[in-house]
Amino acid sequence: MKYKIIYPVSLVIIFLIVLLVNLAFFNRVYRNSDENITIKITKGDNLRTVARELEKNGIIYNREIFVMMGRLLGYQNEIIAGEYSFKNGLTNLDVIKEITDKEHYKSVTITIPEGLNIRQIGRLLARQHGLDSARFVRETQNDSLISLLGIKADNLEGYLFPDTYDFMFKLKGNPEHEIVMTMAAQFRRKFTDTLKKEMNLKKIDFRELITMASIIEGETRYEPEKKIIAAVYYNRLKKRMKLEADPTVQYALPGGWKNVLTYADLKIKSPYNTYLNYGLPPGPINNPGIGSIIASLEPDYNNYLYFVAKGDGSHRFAVTYDEHKKNIQEYKKFLKQQEIKKENQK
Repeated sequence: MKYKIIYPVSLVIIFLIVLLVNLAFFNRVYRNSDENITIKITKGDNLRTVARELEKNGIIYNREIFVMMGRLLGYQNEIIAGEYSFKNGLTNLDVIKEITDKEHYKSVTITIPEGLNIRQIGRLLARQHGLDSARFVRETQNDSLISLLGIKADNLEGYLFPDTYDFMFKLKGNPEHEIVMTMAAQFRRKFTDTLKKEMNLKKIDFRELITMASIIEGETRYEPEKKIIAAVYYNRLKKRMKLEADPTVQYALPGGWKNVLTYADLKIKSPYNTYLNYGLPPGPINNPGIGSIIASLEPDYNNYLYFVAKGDGSHRFAVTYDEHKKNIQEYKKFLKQQEIKKENQK
């Protein structure tokens, strides 16, 4: 008699377990729309937070069942941050695999040096990481990002912060988009409220500030001289002198950067050519680092109007053109000595 009572109860328990397992693992969720739904999981989101977002968007049926399944399978600490697009008719198992499967992702560390323009960054990404340089350039024309920065421009030149970034790319995703978004967000973080306040107090236009910073970045990587060079260019602007900045000509060249500019290059017709046009160019010519941005905001106080390379990464500065000509001769001597050394080493 005892066994007759237990037997049907066992069947009921088994049935409930099978039902629960089916619900948790294999039950497909169908929405009214066949359109994919995209959600973003940020670093630090836990299983319950993610489940709540999935339930809200109709990707899973019940967040408690999803959390229980995730914990049973040991996935609670395996969630990978990223942007996910979910089609209709997925099971909980499909979804949890999607957001935890490292085989769907590629971990990449990317270093973007200071002073590269958008085209150069695109080529670097293609050369070193096999990414699409043309798509990267297109992603920099993102209207919503440009609007968020509060600038009037066709692209994000000047506002992609040079840095080392760790990315987890979805293999079938759009890594170029993610890189642009991340670099623009880093620029916004680095250009702090303190810098904004100082810029506003000095009544400096934001776009002009970054344009000046990009010219400084193009002229030197030697940090101790950046504020001095900033002063040279501001002094020239005050005196209505042309900036005559070589990096602006480099930016205007149709074929891209050259090791040595010719006199013909200096005559190239472009709004960016500061040998032909007065004032700053229409916008930034590369993506400057924080040192150049601060230099453009806090220039040195001096009377210099000219500078020329020494050959060791630093420069000689001059107030008068006569001094400048002497400094040019010194640089030419240096170049001559370098040529002689090379000849002797052959």
